[in-house]
Amino acid sequence: MLGKEEIILELYDRGIIQFGDFVLSSGKHSSFYINLRILPSFPRLFKDIVKLFIDKCLAGLEFDVVCGVATGGIPFAAYISFFLNKPLAYVRKERKSHGLKDLVVGIVDGKKILVVDDVATTGGSLIQAIEHLKRSNGIIMHAGVLVLRSNKPLNALSKLNVKLAYLLTGREILKTLLERGKICEDTYNKAIKEV
Repeated sequence: MLGKEEIILELYDRGIIQFGDFVLSSGKHSSFYINLRILPSFPRLFKDIVKLFIDKCLAGLEFDVVCGVATGGIPFAAYISFFLNKPLAYVRKERKSHGLKDLVVGIVDGKKILVVDDVATTGGSLIQAIEHLKRSNGIIMHAGVLVLRSNKPLNALSKLNVKLAYLLTGREILKTLLERGKICEDTYNKAIKEV
């Protein structure tokens, strides 16, 4: 199984971590982008990352249902659900105008829930999902992400009494890429201000 450093290098080498000028879902500009939505295109790597996340971040946590945040959190939640043999649910970004018109898909009423997303920058997507799950009578036990870009989500979720588990931080990613010669000091110095 891969370690954190090897995962970071693979994510970079496969173009999942990129440097340039990007607009994040929060609307803020960033000099680096972590596009984990394409991670399922690399099934062996995705499987290794999810297994490491389960081993390092979920050991000893109690929950009944794994709930993904659309869209990036859904494949992540599906893998966790499969490996742990737990039911899967997900939260849509917006209500559909047809069918049942549910924001929450899956059985969450009275269930203890682990909410997962791919990357957390501000925590806004997780908080919105948690609010929808609470309205559906879900009991939020934990939240988890593969990458915590900054500490903002930790503070935001602590106000809701939800602890956030994460595999990698933006700071770890940038430090590893600098130390392994994948990025120069100028790129590092610009990006580190954002985490």
